[in-house]
Amino acid sequence: MTESSAPPSPTNGPGDPDRSARPGPDRGGPDRDPSGTTLDPATADPDDPDPTGGVPVQSVGPAGSAGEHTDLRAVLEATRTQIETADCPECGASVDEAQDVVCGRCGTRRPAVRDHVEFRLGPAAAVTDRGLRRRRNEDACALGRIATAEGEILVASVCDGVASARRGDEASLAAAEACVAAVLTRITARGVQNLDDLAATGAGAAAEAAADLVRHGDPNDPPATTYTGAVTRGGSAVVSWVGDSRIYWLAGDGTSQLLSTDDSWAEEIAAAGVMSREQAHADRRAHVLTRWLGHDSPEGPARARRFRPAGPGVLLLCSDGIWNHIPEADRLAAVLASGRGEADVLGDARALVDAALADGGYDNATVALVPLDPADGDGGEWDPRPDGSEDTGPILIPLDVDDQPRRDTRAESTVDPPDHGPS
Repeated sequence: MTESSAPPSPTNGPGDPDRSARPGPDRGGPDRDPSGTTLDPATADPDDPDPTGGVPVQSVGPAGSAGEHTDLRAVLEATRTQIETADCPECGASVDEAQDVVCGRCGTRRPAVRDHVEFRLGPAAAVTDRGLRRRRNEDACALGRIATAEGEILVASVCDGVASARRGDEASLAAAEACVAAVLTRITARGVQNLDDLAATGAGAAAEAAADLVRHGDPNDPPATTYTGAVTRGGSAVVSWVGDSRIYWLAGDGTSQLLSTDDSWAEEIAAAGVMSREQAHADRRAHVLTRWLGHDSPEGPARARRFRPAGPGVLLLCSDGIWNHIPEADRLAAVLASGRGEADVLGDARALVDAALADGGYDNATVALVPLDPADGDGGEWDPRPDGSEDTGPILIPLDVDDQPRRDTRAESTVDPPDHGPS
């Protein structure tokens, strides 16, 4: 359970709707085969735009010794002019007729550069979407991978800017990209590391990046974000999180489950036995965060979980714009199986976002999918627990990690968690 003494932040749940909701995405149009293709964001195919007004799929090719990673910031800058100067997608009026963010002829909200972005990196994929009722997209996602002698390492992060804080979009972007970059940099500089230390490196870098944003704005209103991260190798994974973005295991063998535990008022009240989980999540305070990343975040470690499945499936990292609509792991897994091939990870990511939009889409919706198969490795990342399982449940990792070893404090232990936080 998260430290109950931590002061709650304002809510990160559904907020005031945008006055001009847009229709959901139409996935029609030209077929795309992004896998195995190197695509420079600056040279994205203008004839293959995303129907929502977002940018084309950005695909990164083979990971070498220095690794490959997505770069949402570069994609946004490279496509800004193309999107912001485009004609109205509804009536064809030129940008010269636009008034503020809407078309001056038909009143349709004009696409913004961050409305919808898709990534495909090797076997992993990510999609982020503004949703139907938010003014802007304050979610962010990042993917990375690097080839090592022990096998390919994949990294993923999804972060959700806290809606009640200014510049949440900057906080989520800084945290997600810092997580992936720090993991790849550590491997490149020091060689292969165990997944525990890599997860701590990613979470620590995300925390530092979000906290550092206070230097460029109002110190009394610092940006804040939730955080999820995953590092995988050889069929094993360590996932970590802060806030109420979630991490799921989705598989077709009936083992789908929620791996993370929300750092929220609802979860702490339910864990304390004050209300049932259903009652707590129905309360208006349900989405009040008890942990987040930012300059004013509560001190203490992030939670993490070692996980090695019995069979193949995918790790899902997602913002609450997804799980608010589909909270059950089995229902999320069913979306992945609806008429697409198992290898179509990008199609599955799109389908999850589309399902959230079809259910109302009142928040930003972001997913990252990372396949995981125990047949890909020997499972030697860590020793099994005394009961023989290879799923630790929550453990704790420090957020101010650099060269210090990770403290493996089990959630069920009576040992107090270390008092660490971002500087």
